[in-house]
Amino acid sequence: MQDTKKAADAKYSSTIKMLLEEEGAAIRKAHFDGAGGSEVVERRTALVDRVLRDAYNHVAGSGAMPALVAVGGYGRGELNPYSDVDIMFLCRDDSDRQRSPELLYLLWDAGLEVGYSGRTIQECVTLAKKDSKIRTSLLESRLIAGDASLYGSFLNTMQSEVFYWKTASYIAEKIAERTTLRRQYGGSMYLREPNIKECEGGLRDFHAAIWIACSHFRISALQELVARRVITAEQYVAFVRARNFLWKVRNEIHYLSGRRNDQLTFDLQEQAAQDFKYRNSTHLLAVERFMKCYFLHARTIREFSNRIMEVVLKKHPSRLFERVQSLERFNLVGRVLFPASDDISRTDLSFVMSAFEIAQSRHAVFSDRLKVLISRCMVNDALRKSSDVSRSFLAILNNPEGLFETLFLMKELRVLGKYIPEFRAIQALAKHDYYHRYTVDEHILFAIKTLDDLWAGKYPSLKTLFDIYRGLPKRWILNLAVLLHDLGKVFRSDHEYKGVDLAARVLERLGIEGEDRERILFLIKNHLVMTTLSQRRELTDVKVIENFATCVQNTENLALLYLLTFADISAVNPTSWTQWKAAQLQELYLRTLSHLQPRGEMASYEEGEFAIASEKIRNTAAKLHSSNEIEDFLTSMSAQYVLHTETIKAIDDIGMMKRLPDEELVIQHRHYPDRGYTELTVCAYDAYGMFYRTAGTIASKNLNILRAQVHTSKKGVMIDTFLITDPEGRLYNYEPEWQRVITDLKTALMSKTAPPAPRRYATKKSLPGVIPTTVEFDNTTSDLFTIVDITARDRVGFLYYVTRALYDLNLDIGSATIVTEGARAMDSFYVTDMMRKKILDEKRLEKIKETLLQVIKE
Repeated sequence: MQDTKKAADAKYSSTIKMLLEEEGAAIRKAHFDGAGGSEVVERRTALVDRVLRDAYNHVAGSGAMPALVAVGGYGRGELNPYSDVDIMFLCRDDSDRQRSPELLYLLWDAGLEVGYSGRTIQECVTLAKKDSKIRTSLLESRLIAGDASLYGSFLNTMQSEVFYWKTASYIAEKIAERTTLRRQYGGSMYLREPNIKECEGGLRDFHAAIWIACSHFRISALQELVARRVITAEQYVAFVRARNFLWKVRNEIHYLSGRRNDQLTFDLQEQAAQDFKYRNSTHLLAVERFMKCYFLHARTIREFSNRIMEVVLKKHPSRLFERVQSLERFNLVGRVLFPASDDISRTDLSFVMSAFEIAQSRHAVFSDRLKVLISRCMVNDALRKSSDVSRSFLAILNNPEGLFETLFLMKELRVLGKYIPEFRAIQALAKHDYYHRYTVDEHILFAIKTLDDLWAGKYPSLKTLFDIYRGLPKRWILNLAVLLHDLGKVFRSDHEYKGVDLAARVLERLGIEGEDRERILFLIKNHLVMTTLSQRRELTDVKVIENFATCVQNTENLALLYLLTFADISAVNPTSWTQWKAAQLQELYLRTLSHLQPRGEMASYEEGEFAIASEKIRNTAAKLHSSNEIEDFLTSMSAQYVLHTETIKAIDDIGMMKRLPDEELVIQHRHYPDRGYTELTVCAYDAYGMFYRTAGTIASKNLNILRAQVHTSKKGVMIDTFLITDPEGRLYNYEPEWQRVITDLKTALMSKTAPPAPRRYATKKSLPGVIPTTVEFDNTTSDLFTIVDITARDRVGFLYYVTRALYDLNLDIGSATIVTEGARAMDSFYVTDMMRKKILDEKRLEKIKETLLQVIKE
């Protein structure tokens, strides 16, 4: 009898498995044929309902069974292809509990993974009161099969004892959870690779709003919020449409990944854009149009979530004891700004801009009525040209306190895009590159926030920048330039140049003319220049400084460009601003300032800084080296080395150079756990191919070079420093392997043999689809070297193949700047031929370019 039952169960499991596979394939096909998000979710949920109900009935034939209840996401009917299927066996007693394994084994044998629990009604009450996650899960329950009266008793008990019990503390906990998760998942909705479930504007925002609404308003369906006038019918339609779009994206991610996954990575974005039939437009890639659509829908989800939170948390305190200040067309009650009258024209932009100006200066918040009046404001070109509105807007930009919050609110209430339509074009625009973590508009606002923080003194190490910003006579010029500097990113390339024309139209409407206009356009056109020079050029080269000084023309332009560059770099991603970039950028600024100022003023400053750095090295090295050795070292090294090399490293380098005559080659390394890399230094007499052999040997070990710096003393001694991680960008401090690296390095450098090619390595990095590969030559910046600028997708061994190619081309590397940003390598090599001459022959330059491009693409 038992064998017969096992055989029947096995046959039934096989039938279920076949049904899941066939229907699952049909649903998958429907998705890729263009089915909407809700259709796939509903079909997937219905399929699982059917399987569980049939399986339950199959097992239940042999006796009493607990009620089968769907909980969590499955309970609310939201099953994406690989979503968790969570069920609860609602038991009357232990005999019910003992029946649940029969159903579970049947489902598992069929290949359906389910999460389960077995509880009585009283156990549900007890657990839900202790754990808000269990409470939330049960709040979304549905009866799948079994005793309906038992489930009815469960619902009645939960509603009377749990669901509306201590509602305020439950809501506070849910809001705290969302705040924590939003911060954990990037703190911004506009991330380039968003988690579509947990990020701000993701599905979890929608879920949390529903949970809170159900507890506060005691509703069972989203539509009931319309009847209660919490949201309008139009808002309801928009919210559901946005949720369905996110469902469709999540379905796509699950199917493409073959597993539960919520991270919308670069490669998945490209495939989704193709599957959703997006096409390239004149200025935007298909994937950029897809991501813009995603962010707009995510914004709608966030607005729904925020709306629910505002209504639920809204307090109605008595205003009898609050001071009321009359501010012409507004009343300020406490910190809340109200319109003095509702009789406001929809075209009164002056009223709107004044509200933001008051809110910024008084640290006030808008009342709900004021928000409504502002959001319905209509703007045309005549209003955009209003001198009163322009003065108010520029006054906002001139006040660095709370500027980010003010502009952010202007954007959220749709005012910024209405007033500056060129800005609206870049809202929710995600350029398809790995370097930028945020959308263009979010990047701009974060740049503004960086300047706000600088003004507030949050960067004590950036005293030079702080002093410059504090001393600006017209701060609005800088902030307006930051606001407009990336308008050109609506185009595919050369955004800094194309953005000038767009910005010029804005400035004309604002009535900005003369020197102020030219200064803002200069900043926009040249906002990438300081980044490029500081990171890819030798700043000790006088010609670099001379050319840049000619470009900026005066100290005012230089100061503003320095601040803009700092803000721009800092807002790219949370780790983009580094000590190295700060030092390089400041050196470029100070050297150029010295060139622009009357001789003597800046020279004394540089001499003072050099003297301080030299004395620090002398004092620290005195215990280890003689004064003659220290002075010999300092006089042989460049001023750049002395000014910007950490004292501890300079001491190491003195020791290495001291050992060199006896050992011919000295190699040392030091781990920096707090910085996440290992610093390896090679000290040797200058020799052709040294850089290539060193980089190649490191790469042959599948180690990744983040940055390389070459210093050559006046006595012909090379000190090459490499910052190294493992292939995934993490600290690699396994000492036995480092000893092998040093041994192999000595062999390669002493015997002058070619290092072995790096082994293939499958990186786990999420790589973008588009990183242009370019090889460019600069024969004007340096009088002694031809500069080879290479930009390409980074990979382990990239530097090995490039330096080997340069070596095979009989080019000697005088110095190199290696910069790796995410998956993008930006390397610049100062090279000469074997006769120490620049490469000027066009045919040879073309041959070098062809060879490098071929090597990079292999």
